[in-house]
Amino acid sequence: MPIVNTECLQQACKRLNIPYTCHDKNENFICVHLAKPYFFVNCSTPFNNDGIGKICKDKEFSYRLLSKATRMPKTRAFFDPHHGNEDYKRYIEQRSCAEITQDILRDFKLPVIIKMNAGARGINVFLCRTPNQILEALEEIYRKDSSSYDYIALAQEYVQIKKEYRVIIFEKEVLLIYEKDFSQAIFVDNLSPLHQENSKAIHITDQKLVARVAEFIQPLFSALDLQFAGLDIIIDEKGDFVLLELNNRPGFTYFVRDNGTKPLIQMYEKILRKLITFSPRKKASDEPEALD
Repeated sequence: MPIVNTECLQQACKRLNIPYTCHDKNENFICVHLAKPYFFVNCSTPFNNDGIGKICKDKEFSYRLLSKATRMPKTRAFFDPHHGNEDYKRYIEQRSCAEITQDILRDFKLPVIIKMNAGARGINVFLCRTPNQILEALEEIYRKDSSSYDYIALAQEYVQIKKEYRVIIFEKEVLLIYEKDFSQAIFVDNLSPLHQENSKAIHITDQKLVARVAEFIQPLFSALDLQFAGLDIIIDEKGDFVLLELNNRPGFTYFVRDNGTKPLIQMYEKILRKLITFSPRKKASDEPEALD
């Protein structure tokens, strides 16, 4: 069975009479045949190059580049002081997690977010209110026998969140926005809103809000030639937009759970229409209308 990303992509191709080939039995390795082949594999798309993909995944790199262009929470990176590889010793600035903790306390107010640099799905993200919680969070991130080990931990300014959104963009255009509604959520051990029980993904269709978000993200594109991504954006307690991070491979499982597949199919239709720069197979007038 295909995941929701590739399932909805296939439906959009069928709607637009665009040929495609599935290269695996689960239909998650897809080639879309336009003027050139476009490969979609699970949540991966053919749009961003490797360098941009790395910037999206590496939250420190994202902050270094994009905080000059837009509002982001203050962030600092700390290398595992016990990494062990001689080739990496030149990156180590603090000799222990205790030293890193003291450095963080000098530079940040409590509470502070401590998280792994290359994480996803809310794994190893800690809200720390005491020095001891910072120390424990660092030790967990640097725990080498963990499947979630990261040799870089981040300290990030805590921002009080009123609303949180996932914004899907393609070619500098906002294609889809949904709110990560945690107003009725039950927190267990994951700070990521949609990984909390009773949270919901709410499709945003308010065009005034869409326009405000589009205006907020425009400066990003002068700093980074981002073709496709999911942007995590919050509204803070002052009512201002703040960019949290980028996702080069956004998934849509929770969105489809709460909104069905129709909006996602429409999103893929918009992407495919943009990709049709030349196609001798049919005239534009032969294409079916988009979903209502």
